[in-house]
Amino acid sequence: MPTGLKPSSQQIEISFSSTATAAAYTSKRIDLQLNPLDQEVFVVTAVKLDVDPIGSTPLNLFGAGGAGTNKLYGADVALTRNERAAAISNLGETTCFATASSKLGTSEESQAGGDYAVSYAFQENSQDVPADLDYLTIISTNDFFVGLQAMPDGSVSGDATVRGKIYGFRATASASIFAALVQSEVLSA
Repeated sequence: MPTGLKPSSQQIEISFSSTATAAAYTSKRIDLQLNPLDQEVFVVTAVKLDVDPIGSTPLNLFGAGGAGTNKLYGADVALTRNERAAAISNLGETTCFATASSKLGTSEESQAGGDYAVSYAFQENSQDVPADLDYLTIISTNDFFVGLQAMPDGSVSGDATVRGKIYGFRATASASIFAALVQSEVLSA
């Protein structure tokens, strides 16, 4: 437990989902319903993200393009303590505390012996917390944000969906710790 914090709840989980259509970036606010008058914060202990890069759109991964055709479908997601207006965040930014990425791709090529196609899938997430950490981050404002970027192939207007859970507990901070956490969170926007 971080110094200056006193737990005010047991471990809880908060579920969320968000959908981005076409190649649009979507940001969704998730309310934690913290009580700032009691200097309440949320201590994040773990995050689980499931990314569906193609939604309900049926894909024609091969064909229709011919030799030299490359297709990529994917989605990137990031959880941040501050809202981002237009682009996906990354772990290099101080307000970002979890990311995930999921992509499907194909490549069709011609060879002397005939055409061939290669497909691949890539999934990555950064919410693996080292075992010796007590917590992932502390959220001192009332909410966090889910940023989602869909990356459909130009010929498909697919959507991407993220479903997730954030695990943690509420805690009461001392006045000086609460002020420092809020100032740090607000100024790092």
